[in-house]
Amino acid sequence: MILCFLASRGIHTIRWIKAFADMGHEVHLITFDRPYPIDDIIIHGLEYRFKFAYLLRTFDIRRMIEKINPDILHAMYISHYGIYAAFSGFHPVIMSVLGSDILISPERSFIYRTSLQIALNKADIVHIADEVGKKTLIELGCNPEIIFVQEWGVDVEKFSPEAKNQSFKKELGINSCYSVLCASSWKINYNVDVLVRAIPLVTKTIPNVRFIFLGGGELENYLKSLANKLDVSKNTIFIGKVPYDKMPMFLASVDVFVDTVSDYAYFFGRIIKRKGGMGIGQTTREAMACGTPQILPDHSSINHSIFRGLTYRQLDHTDLAEKIVYLLQNQELKKKISEESRQVIVEVCNQKRVAKRWHNIYKKMMQRKH
Repeated sequence: MILCFLASRGIHTIRWIKAFADMGHEVHLITFDRPYPIDDIIIHGLEYRFKFAYLLRTFDIRRMIEKINPDILHAMYISHYGIYAAFSGFHPVIMSVLGSDILISPERSFIYRTSLQIALNKADIVHIADEVGKKTLIELGCNPEIIFVQEWGVDVEKFSPEAKNQSFKKELGINSCYSVLCASSWKINYNVDVLVRAIPLVTKTIPNVRFIFLGGGELENYLKSLANKLDVSKNTIFIGKVPYDKMPMFLASVDVFVDTVSDYAYFFGRIIKRKGGMGIGQTTREAMACGTPQILPDHSSINHSIFRGLTYRQLDHTDLAEKIVYLLQNQELKKKISEESRQVIVEVCNQKRVAKRWHNIYKKMMQRKH
């Protein structure tokens, strides 16, 4: 098959589409990001000097798709790439929801909401990772018959308890203490400061804990300053972005994984409450695959997901601290969460099985086209 993806060149996108290149299919990626060579994937970069190049992008995408002549067009992030896919006029087209495209974008303005609804009406299949998100799609006017619910896949061989590395723990300085890892970006809507504020409350009870922060972002100076102000710098390790191939080792080598993204997002001076359907992030799935116990905010769709860890009240650093202490001190609970998390990811999110299911969907749509 000739598969054309319209998406950003983020690591999770590349990881996903490369699975189909590895199957022997011809895979193209059209992206607005700066392109770089990737084995077995044909990259088409559409960079523009000016930001609002909507008409030019629409024209260039149509022309590019006509030249590629794919069997399937798959757009990821509906309120951006999905809209361009809709105006390309190409069929069959699949659109995948990534989160804020249906949770925040419709609340921005009437134009965003209308554009999103047009895209949903043009899709042949709309993909979402959880049932709560499906309800949100239906509320936005999406035909329920075209919605496909499927969790994203995880490489359960790479992300595994076997990735735990004692020499790496020693290198990080966490071989003889408890460790908590957060991989949320250091940006305003990721609420990493909630975890930083929880640290002094945790160390009152358990002094020997190190908190590792991955992700990076524009709030680096603020977060480090906050750690200094709270006198917990000695308990924090700010690393920033790390190569994706090192993530299994990070996730498997720590005691607890914490996510800080909530239902609330800051947008142009106002707070927007996301509707249901955020599900869990890909890094949480990967932590689960590694058997690392997780603590997540109690956002609206968490109880309807495959999540097996503990939750804390959103944006409440005191409650988060209590949950961290409770989990670190409860070895039986840690073991239970670890085993159940690994099991559900292997059963539901095994990348090879998920990719095979998608392969069958692509094949059926291609046959329908021809």
